[in-house]
This record gives sequence, structure tokens and C-alpha cells, in this order.
Amino acid sequence: MASSDNKGKTTKAAATLSVNMIGQRLRQLRKEHDWTLVEVARLTGISAGTLSKLERGKTDLNFTSVNKLANGLGLPVTDLTNPRSSFQGRRAITIGGQGVKFDAPDMMYEVLCTDVSNHQQGYLKAVVRAHHFDPKLPWHRHNGQEFLCVLSGKLQLHTELYEPVELKTGDSILFDSSMGHHYVSLGKKDAEILISMSLQGYQNVADALGV
Repeated sequence: MASSDNKGKTTKAAATLSVNMIGQRLRQLRKEHDWTLVEVARLTGISAGTLSKLERGKTDLNFTSVNKLANGLGLPVTDLTNPRSSFQGRRAITIGGQGVKFDAPDMMYEVLCTDVSNHQQGYLKAVVRAHHFDPKLPWHRHNGQEFLCVLSGKLQLHTELYEPVELKTGDSILFDSSMGHHYVSLGKKDAEILISMSLQGYQNVADALGV
């Protein structure tokens, strides 16, 4: 069994890989279009300082900010998470553990199957780190619908309008994701889940608040 230190190092390395990929793609796009950091900042609403740090691998962006960057530049988000997506394709494959990863305090997301050009549907595998519901945290909330399937472990889904529901391995749910929601792992192990949701205009309120 891997130690917690080793798990931490693996997560940090994955996060560094993700930020470098997106930062390098941004620098490439700026060169192609002769954009300055100030111009990209004006288009996206992300500060020039943050963009500079992103290109140098000194900071990362949450999933909402990556979508904000893509929308501001008039690109599909897959153009940032996988530059090869600019080519037309009829299939997409992600080798386990090799998708772009995003860290959040309660979750770790891995973006899957970004090889298909211009698609605006997001497919993510997530590890749910939270093991209790914290009412002080703002709800996750974003436009559209979210489909969720439990790959392993047990999950408790909290929503604003319904009583918490417990889902075990193999169970799935579809819900209006503009309704506030939280994910909680039950038991000692982190639950793993598969998520499908719309990326069009995606903005997770919890991400925007820095959760």
C-alpha cells in the first residue's frame, strides 16, 4: 500500500504536469496570434500576473478558470487540456491516470477523452476526498445537468432540495446541477465517481469562491 507521503507526491506531480500543459499551450497560442499577456487578461478576465505565473508553471487554475480562459479566447476547453483536439476525430481514448488533473479541497478531477474537436460535453473521473458534510462550505453549482455514476466505494450526495442520497458502486443519478450539491465519501475509502456534464459556459460557483 502506498504511503500518504507518496500519494501526496503523486498528486503534486500530476498537478504540476497539468499546469505545465495548459501554461505551455497558452504561450503557444499567444505566439501564434501575437497576443500580449495584457490582451489575454482583457479577453478572459484573468489577471496578467496569474497568466504569467501559469505559463512559468508557478501557479495552476481550477476547472472553472480553465473554462473561463478558453471561452475568453474563443476556443473549446479541450484545446487547452489537449492541443491535439484541434484535429477532427471520431474517437477519444484516455489511458488510466493520464488525463489532465485538477485539485480541489474536496475533490480531485481527471478530465477524460478530450481528443474530439470542439466538443462541449465534459467527462471526468473524480476522487471524493471529503468524508463529512460541511454546511459552512458553499454549494457546488453550475448550469446544465450532471450525470454521476459511482465507480468504487460509497457516496453520499447532498443537494439543496432533497434529502441526502446514498449511492454504492454501480449506482448512478442525473440531476439539475444548478441546484447546489456536495459529494461526501462514506466509509474509510475515498469514493471514485464518473461525471458527465456540459462545459458550455461552465462556471462552478464553489470554484469561483475559491473553495
